[in-house]
Amino acid sequence: MGFNVLTLGNLDRSKLQLLALSSAGVGAVLCYLAWRQSPKTLPVVDGWWGAGEKPLTEDDTIHRFVVTTSVEEIEDLQRRIDQTRFTIPLEDSHFNYGFNSNYLRRVVSYWRHQFDWEKQVKVINQYPHFKTKIEGIDVHFVHVRPVQKAGQTVLPLMMVHGWPGSFYEFYRIIPLLTKTDSDVVFEVICPSIPGYGYSEAPHKKDKSFNIYGTYG
Repeated sequence: MGFNVLTLGNLDRSKLQLLALSSAGVGAVLCYLAWRQSPKTLPVVDGWWGAGEKPLTEDDTIHRFVVTTSVEEIEDLQRRIDQTRFTIPLEDSHFNYGFNSNYLRRVVSYWRHQFDWEKQVKVINQYPHFKTKIEGIDVHFVHVRPVQKAGQTVLPLMMVHGWPGSFYEFYRIIPLLTKTDSDVVFEVICPSIPGYGYSEAPHKKDKSFNIYGTYG
């Protein structure tokens, strides 16, 4: 039995060109996949986002923070809700032209008459909250230490919400990370990005950083 051995010398010019293009295409795809899998890092800049000039020193003490609300705040919010003026939505528009005001009435009514603010504050405070100064602004974060069992390895994990969003998005997953029977358990930190939740908004602008968290 004989075998035909295929070598580059046996190929005509058109097949050689096709082979070269195919090889280049495969190489480009492999390079792209390798680039996608490579770790990406954000540039680290030394900024100052607080009001006024940057001081020589900054108090970076971490303080315990408790979420509170007062009767006066709730009454003020209810007055604002009562004064809401709704527009009439386009017929059969659903949500194609923005938030439908007919549905918004139901949401506002729930907030005004049914939402239990006292209960929600207790839910938010079920995990420890803290604040500290970072580059001139108060930054809020939730810090939950794990329930470590014998033989478990504790790993730090920071979970940051997107835009828009809040630290509360992670409340349901926190116990799954901090109370486990596996070999690994996590110590979780969930910060509020500047201007969201209980974190202070920046007082200064910077052309290299925009509200979407990207540089350029």
